[in-house]
Amino acid sequence: MTDISAELNRLSELDELSGPEVAAVLDAGGWTGERRNPAKEWATAWRRGDARVWIQGDGPAVQVEFTVWHRDVDDERPDPDTYFDDLYDAASARLPGLVAQLKSGHLGARLESSDEDLTNGADYIEHSAWRVADKVVLAGAKHDDTDVPVQLVVVVRDYAADAEDDGGEWP
Repeated sequence: MTDISAELNRLSELDELSGPEVAAVLDAGGWTGERRNPAKEWATAWRRGDARVWIQGDGPAVQVEFTVWHRDVDDERPDPDTYFDDLYDAASARLPGLVAQLKSGHLGARLESSDEDLTNGADYIEHSAWRVADKVVLAGAKHDDTDVPVQLVVVVRDYAADAEDDGGEWP
């Protein structure tokens, strides 16, 4: 799994998560921008190795979603219920390792547990979420739609912002 702790640390220090500022952090971290929406001045989809990043929303506040692990959904699945359960189990089994990586990384000492729901209304198979100053950092396993991959993601957003969710579209 790609270590994203340095990028998370830099993002948590921004006054506001805006598209251009997030893009600058990703560019400095060696991510390759893949422009997905020519109407925006910044690349919305980024890649480094097998990991992807998606800058969601039009701004000024955006949400940043790192996909650090994913498994595509096979259209030829013999038993859909068992198949999805196996994919969900595989993603959930990797979540503790990701959480441990985040806790031991650059943000570790700054991650603050919270009793409030920090999902911003998103649905996760399993997740862990923290506050970091005025940001939310969430690590979770998710599957937005039967046609998109099962993913292990880390989401960063401003705590007070309701960043636009683009409906789980896979960039």
